[in-house]
Amino acid sequence: MEMFHIREKADAILARQRGREIAKTIGFSLVDQTVIAYTISELALKLISISEKGHMMMRPVSLYKGESASGIEVRLFDHFKGPSRIHLQWMEKMTDDMELSHDQTRGTMITFRKWVHAPLRIDSPFCAAGEE
Repeated sequence: MEMFHIREKADAILARQRGREIAKTIGFSLVDQTVIAYTISELALKLISISEKGHMMMRPVSLYKGESASGIEVRLFDHFKGPSRIHLQWMEKMTDDMELSHDQTRGTMITFRKWVHAPLRIDSPFCAAGEE
């Protein structure tokens, strides 16, 4: 897992670029690479604008143990001790899996995952209703 301390815009740019590189390596489409980079960038910029400090971690992940990576996981840690100040409604359409947790000791942790969607298998002998 790679860690990025997010303190200024240059840190956000570095995290965004690395997220895009990981997504490309995993096999995401160009559109999905852009969505992942945008989401990372927006989270990092929100962290800069509302928090004194924080960090972001990202890594490739797989759905099942032993398989090659088929997704990316990004975790953002806002070290603010009060209630979360990051609103995530805009992220719901961009991610496949999202979690938000908060405690008084560590602050807020946001985790999102995006998965490469496998193409549908056409070689199946089963047909939909009305097909022959």
